[in-house]
Amino acid sequence: MCASRMAIINCILYMGINMYARVSYILLLTILVLSSCQEKRKDRFEREAREYTQTHCPQPYGDGVTTLDSMVFTPNDSTVGDLKLYYSLQLTDEQRTAFMDKLGDIGDENLKVVRNSVLFAKHKDAGVSFTYIYHDAATGDKMVEYHFTPKDYKSNI
Repeated sequence: MCASRMAIINCILYMGINMYARVSYILLLTILVLSSCQEKRKDRFEREAREYTQTHCPQPYGDGVTTLDSMVFTPNDSTVGDLKLYYSLQLTDEQRTAFMDKLGDIGDENLKVVRNSVLFAKHKDAGVSFTYIYHDAATGDKMVEYHFTPKDYKSNI
């Protein structure tokens, strides 16, 4: 009986089966060994988002208003998943009004970031959706949420 991987390979090589069968068995064994070492894409995206959050967040931007609080990748069965970016905004009443007046422009800017981001290239190639969620830092209330699917960021480029 063949117990270890080397024993299995030796059994295949010296078992008196034809050469094509040996090559097929060796190729199959190699594919199984290599594929078992690969981390699934969804798992990798989830791990990378968690690690980014742990090492870089909260990450204030130079404007003194915006802070990236966390990134979360949520896999799902129907698509690859959704990368959510949670931001908090430290706004005065005047800034809050200006922000709410420019929601369309801010959404367009976020879409441009997704389209042009080198950091998100693997995610875009895999068909990940992106969600930007902005909260008021003072109250914790959600101010706005933008959701971009592959159809959004791959069209009109």
